[in-house]
Amino acid sequence: MAEGAQMPGACVIEANLDATGTGIRASIYTLCLASGILKTIIQLTTSEKNYTEFCQAINSALQLQGLALLCTAVYQTLKGQLTLFHAICVLHLLSLLGFGLVAQRRYQGGGLNRWLVMAALRVIIACAFTTLTAYIWATAPTFGNQPDCNASTVYVVFGVSIRATNDIFRYVILALMASMAFGWVLSMVMYVVLAHCCCGGARSGMKWAKQNLISGQVVQLFIQTGINVYMIVTLEQIVKRNNLSKEEKEWTFGQILAIFVLLGVVVEVINILLLKLDGDLEGVPMQNEIELRPQENVGGRRLP
Repeated sequence: MAEGAQMPGACVIEANLDATGTGIRASIYTLCLASGILKTIIQLTTSEKNYTEFCQAINSALQLQGLALLCTAVYQTLKGQLTLFHAICVLHLLSLLGFGLVAQRRYQGGGLNRWLVMAALRVIIACAFTTLTAYIWATAPTFGNQPDCNASTVYVVFGVSIRATNDIFRYVILALMASMAFGWVLSMVMYVVLAHCCCGGARSGMKWAKQNLISGQVVQLFIQTGINVYMIVTLEQIVKRNNLSKEEKEWTFGQILAIFVLLGVVVEVINILLLKLDGDLEGVPMQNEIELRPQENVGGRRLP
């Protein structure tokens, strides 16, 4: 199927502006593309403490927006208000954003209890996402409030259009999900084991890691940006190749609110840059301070 082409008489998919509206997609695209670039720039221009707090703020903005989108998808699925097309788009956006609960600051203190609570929340959220994803793909032919449109719903992989209800395609995705879930559980177990048994070795390796941090992050930035660009282009192809209602392009309060989420990131960047500017100015004495400062000769006597 050619890009942008739609089958004559194809089922028209109803709009769902809270899930895949233009403003929501634009906000998510901007956050995902800018986050890696801004993190690298901020790291080179400010202190380690400021960089850490900036990363916390960025991650919080990304993952909270992802969590809100996940909760919206779960609620609409339970109410039978989500179409297969919008469910696929939500999963695609969540893979861009990530999702979870991240504090905007790292607070001192705390121990096992805080770790257990945060770990439990992460497990609950991850299980909700996994269950939703498995349910969507397992019931794709009959999923949602417009099952008649599911047979004509198109997914895009590397520019190639694939029917979202194709059995082989769905089974491959479910198999990949199972392997990823197993890998996630295994990584959590390994993390706990290493945290208790190899703390000394981890600390000794930190010096070597810091020396190679900048070069590694630049490479990671290019890889992450490339993946994000591919996923954004793919999602826009999915939107164009499906027969959507004209209302899908309208703007609502929820989409405008999503755009304003970007202002929080802009404020963080401005604060970091102004803090850097103020620090540079503090190190340079003003001209009138230089003129009024008493001068001394070698013998310690003040000169007129």
